[in-house]
Amino acid sequence: MTITIAECWIYPLKSAQGIRVDKLELTSRGPINDRLWMLVQDQGAKHGKFISQRDKGCEKLSIVGALPQNDETTKFVLPDGQQISVNNSGLARYDGQVTVHKDTCDALDAGDEAAQFFSNYLNQACRLVRMPDDFIRPTDPKYSRPGDNVGGYADGFSLLATNLASLSKLAEHFPQNTNVTMQEFRPNMVLKGAVPFEEDTIGLARTENGVVLGFTKPCARCSMTTVDQSTGISTSNEPMTTLAKARNGNAEGLGGAFFGQNVILRELGSGIIRVGDEVEILSRREPHPALQNAVLRYDGP
Repeated sequence: MTITIAECWIYPLKSAQGIRVDKLELTSRGPINDRLWMLVQDQGAKHGKFISQRDKGCEKLSIVGALPQNDETTKFVLPDGQQISVNNSGLARYDGQVTVHKDTCDALDAGDEAAQFFSNYLNQACRLVRMPDDFIRPTDPKYSRPGDNVGGYADGFSLLATNLASLSKLAEHFPQNTNVTMQEFRPNMVLKGAVPFEEDTIGLARTENGVVLGFTKPCARCSMTTVDQSTGISTSNEPMTTLAKARNGNAEGLGGAFFGQNVILRELGSGIIRVGDEVEILSRREPHPALQNAVLRYDGP
């Protein structure tokens, strides 16, 4: 069966509302306008640490809009309609550095008005920051090549790919009346036409526009997947409970409950991925050892 791109998504503000788009414009740093903005803590020992839906009380970030207006301005919109526009250029250097998991990054500060805007919404002191255009953030060398970079403030890789058939298969194991959508997994691109968990075995793939993608590492999921991205509310521990039973593993320093694959742009320095593009699998690989004993795994075409 032909594999195609079913959906494309960007997330201009890390951990905030996603935007479904017709295409992803890729550079060596990942999709344009993806996770260039981030909120960080502004007090205490965790000063500069990134804020996400994983943090207690911050689940409601999922219903905050971040809307690039043009090359110069981004508009941020709260659920009650309050909004603020921030000019992307001319921002001051952030005082210190910010952290995303184990990575330390440079940042530009969006100013006091934006900080107060989000501090009031989250009921905690925070700053809005943007990644400088000249900052280079390497990917994990264990799963990439020299020169590979992370786009913006993404967790560890520029692209996350998921598979509609994998979610359908996983959903067969959910408790009755459980509703988990693909958006809870916050992918950049969603595959259609692949068999369940086929993404775990793809090495290289090429879209019909000649964009070559390297599938590098299974994505270990976290509590963010339990937050309904349309409401900002978590009502159960699904899909994590099911993933922990059916897609859990630990090997070669990688452990967790896995869904989706981290992806890196290969060969071309830039390119465009469009919804509807056919995807040709150029090479296969063995699933990561952490997935070899998973109950739900790729069983061939």
